[in-house]
This record gives sequence, structure tokens and C-alpha cells, in this order.
Amino acid sequence: MIQEKYNRRIFDEGTEEAIQLYSHLRSNALSPVNIVPPDQILVINPDSVSLVEWIKEKAENTIVGMTNDYGTDMENVIRLIPEGIEKKLISEIKERFNIIFNIGSLAETPATLKELLKDGGCLVYALAEKDRLSAFTKKLLQEAGFGDIKTFRLHPDYMYTTEIYAEDYIGGGAGDYLLIARE
Repeated sequence: MIQEKYNRRIFDEGTEEAIQLYSHLRSNALSPVNIVPPDQILVINPDSVSLVEWIKEKAENTIVGMTNDYGTDMENVIRLIPEGIEKKLISEIKERFNIIFNIGSLAETPATLKELLKDGGCLVYALAEKDRLSAFTKKLLQEAGFGDIKTFRLHPDYMYTTEIYAEDYIGGGAGDYLLIARE
């Protein structure tokens, strides 16, 4: 299990970076997506090794898609992603996917990613509220033709989610956003 694999490493390194790279809590934010083994998944510019490995554990066909500047900015993540997980520049990807994850930043617009999405697939963004990207991203999703957008509040944030609330839940408190969009 991924949790046991990385807990020792987090403890030994004892840094905030190690927690971000290896914490199993990173996967909690994605539980509403309901990944199943036959899914074909694209993870855009991941900022967590354990998150990519968790997704790969759920769906065998998982690819990491990278923007041109990602390889230099996140060299430590790319280097640590386990063998067997394919890594490609987004511009080189020809496949289409059931689920596309863009977590932590607006690395690619919904219109660009929609071209890589299979019919009936979903586009998933987990975004920090402090960056005020969720409303902007929701607008971009609507402009790209996504009509079914489910919004969740992630508490305390998308990185270390312990609670997930429907957006309109009163009492959900502050937190980041998870957007799951379908056409």
C-alpha cells in the first residue's frame, strides 16, 4: 500500500517537501471522482509522487502529461515518479482519456484538455481558493462547453483533504475547490 511505502520516507526526511511529495492524504481530494480500473487517465503536471502512484493503482492506464516548462520546474517530482508510469509532453499526446486531472494549478485550459477527453469523460481540477482560480476555471469550463460541473469544497485544502462538502453546504467552512466537469 502506498501509505506504508511513503510514511517511512516522510519520517526520515522530515521536511515539508517530503510531506507534499509523499503524503497519502493527497488522494483524499479525488475520492468523489470514482476511478475504476478500465479508466484511461491523464495527470497534468503532478506535484505529488504518491498521488500519481495512487491513481496508477486505481487505473492501470495512467499517463503523466507535462507542459513544456514543467520538466524544469518540477524536476524532483518527475525524477521520483516510479518506472512504468509513462510521461509525455502534452503536445505529444495523441490518446484520449476518460479522466483528466489538473491539480493545484491551471496548467492547461479546459478547451485544450477537452480535445484529449473521450466522449462521456470528465475533467477534474483541484484548486487552491487563495489563488481565486476556482470561479475563473468554472467560467472557462462553461465556455469550453462543459454543462455538468460539480463543485466540492475541500477542507482544509486540496493537498491534505480530510473533509469534502458539496459547494452549497452551509457550515462547510473555508477550503479549496474540486471541480468535476462533463459535457
